Amino acid sequence: MKIFHQLGRFIATGVINTVLGYLVYAFGIVVLGWTYFWSVVLSYAIGVTFSYFMFRTFVFTSGDRGWRSYARFIPTYIALFWVNVGCMFVLVDILGWNKLVAQAAVLVFCAALSFVINRTFVFKQRVGK
Repeated sequence: MKIFHQLGRFIATGVINTVLGYLVYAFGIVVLGWTYFWSVVLSYAIGVTFSYFMFRTFVFTSGDRGWRSYARFIPTYIALFWVNVGCMFVLVDILGWNKLVAQAAVLVFCAALSFVINRTFVFKQRVGK
């Protein structure tokens, strides 16, 4: 049952993280006139540490929560960054989607992947706990 509570907290903090990240991304696109690649870079650069502390404080309150988990969090989000950019390439450059709509869709996929990776690898919590 704890996993459902944890998933609920992940979704709640994820909404905050996602809104922050998306606003930074939109700022890069709309205000700075950057490409989606550099806007995603800016969004990840600001959002990763904020996300780690939000998840550590409100979601993954047991398991490994020290600096080792932070050391696993960074490469995890580097991998998620490249998944994000790859999906954006397919949706924007190949399929012709709007950059803002494409990023909104990619965020949903990356959020689900993030929960699984954070739970099992970053904060090292066993399934069913």
